[in-house]
Amino acid sequence: MRPARAHGAYYAAHVAKSLLWTASDLVTIYALVSLYGVDPALAGWLFLIGLAANAGADFAVGAWLDRRPGGTPRLAAGGMLVAALAFPLTVLAAPFGWSALLTATLAFRLGYAAYDVPHNALLSRLAADLPAATRLSRGRTLGSGAAAALVGTGLHLLGDRASIPWLLGGLAVAALIGGAAVLPLLIRMPAPPGRGDAEDAPGLPWRFLAGSVAGIVALAALGKGVMHLPPTTVSPDAGTMLVLLTAGRTVTALVPLAMPDPRQGLRLLAGLYAGAALAGPALLAVGGMALPFLLGTMLGVTNLVGWALLPRLARGAGGYARYTMVSKLALGAAGLAMTAALAGQSSFTVTGLMILSGGTAAGCLFAALLLLVAALTSRLTHGATGR
Repeated sequence: MRPARAHGAYYAAHVAKSLLWTASDLVTIYALVSLYGVDPALAGWLFLIGLAANAGADFAVGAWLDRRPGGTPRLAAGGMLVAALAFPLTVLAAPFGWSALLTATLAFRLGYAAYDVPHNALLSRLAADLPAATRLSRGRTLGSGAAAALVGTGLHLLGDRASIPWLLGGLAVAALIGGAAVLPLLIRMPAPPGRGDAEDAPGLPWRFLAGSVAGIVALAALGKGVMHLPPTTVSPDAGTMLVLLTAGRTVTALVPLAMPDPRQGLRLLAGLYAGAALAGPALLAVGGMALPFLLGTMLGVTNLVGWALLPRLARGAGGYARYTMVSKLALGAAGLAMTAALAGQSSFTVTGLMILSGGTAAGCLFAALLLLVAALTSRLTHGATGR
């Protein structure tokens, strides 16, 4: 397959899976708490448990694919089918109690992992060097933005309890159809099996992983928190909020970034988190329409740089699996932290906002420190193909 067609198929599949990811990340807790009256603590725990299961499945799928790459297309196809069928039930099962919600959540998250890891690991076979990886990461950012814009628009138009089933069902069908675009790539570009020895074992610099976790928890908690601002705050509705967050994330694909080598990329990522430590709490204090847009830019640019670095730092599918594993655990922790700051309310108190603001600053500063140390001390020897 020609590179342009291969990249196009990869982007199409990325948009498809991002429809489910964005909706599950930003809409699920909001819908459960605000539309179905689920206790915020229960919604937060369901979110965390689901992402923990997803993270564990990422690790298992990555290890399995490194040993048996021939089964990748079947695994990805089956995973997307299960994820699409289960996704609407992660909200619509609310009237049947927490056990029904938990069952639907686990089915969705496990199915998603079976599709997500093979899709992500294709980056190493599509990116020959760091500039190519950066271009692909920009494409991922634009694709995520397009998906989130569709979700945000849908939430704006169909954001009431009577209409939400149509929104969730439509997203599931679109994801299932679009996700099939990546299957020819998985068939024609199989990954070579790992040798299974210590040298070839999947891995990533641990400080990069830890710094990524700290930064994701801090910024994602703030991103989820803006959906629950107090009624007295001058802010848009939840659907418009999501659209503005998405717009901020998407424009970061146009930001010029110079990363000639992984060390400079790590230093750049550290600087971005240090800046976010100052900007995030200030934005929360100001509020208004600028808050979600500028917060989206912080979320987008840090995600773009992290994914651009990944093909140069990861070995095999297992390296990608570890990154997505810790990222999803971080997102689960962010959801739990945000609902804890809500303190049983559907919107934040002044004290809750102060806790969220301080936690964001502390997490971003810790991330910046770890990433800076990683740039100074890590042995960055992995190639784009990890071979």
